[in-house]
Amino acid sequence: MESFPIVPEATKDAALQAYRDFTPPQTEPEILHLLQQGESNTVEFKSTARWNLRENKKDRTMEEVILKTVAAFLNTQGGTLLIGVADDSSIVGLELDYQTFKKRDRDGFELWLMGDLLLKEMGKSIAPYLSITFHTVDDQDICKIAIVPAPEPVYVEIRDKSGQPQETLFIRTGNSTNKLEKPSEITKYIKQRWG
Repeated sequence: MESFPIVPEATKDAALQAYRDFTPPQTEPEILHLLQQGESNTVEFKSTARWNLRENKKDRTMEEVILKTVAAFLNTQGGTLLIGVADDSSIVGLELDYQTFKKRDRDGFELWLMGDLLLKEMGKSIAPYLSITFHTVDDQDICKIAIVPAPEPVYVEIRDKSGQPQETLFIRTGNSTNKLEKPSEITKYIKQRWG
């Protein structure tokens, strides 16, 4: 574009924008594969991390769902969590979550997700087992958390039905996250998983 000095700047900008508009969006093959594959024992989709779509407001329950899922992957064989993607693989994006931060962008989201949620609730020792990246699909941001198995059990403090915090061990079973409730069940799982 710079080699055409006689073309007005506005025309150059319009040509560049037209190129962007007509160029099909590029989505990384790995993300496309995950979306096509759907949820499984190692892949989970969550529409939001903080925003309750049904009640149209910020909701701590959504944050607990993210905590449970990440803990389950850490406690099982690892996996990938995509935030901003509905169960049917349709793209929701992160805009609703962004509006809950002072810094309403990827950086604000990652600062909250890693520092204020995951590491605060599960401990800083899990940091080496998590990798957060952002991707654009259908002009929407999505967040990918790649999780490798933890070398020891990771517990999460979740409120029970009466609202009391309870330290809980979550695992992946098929394409769902489940908590182990009985002490004997927890002991047996820990022995099998970590020896």
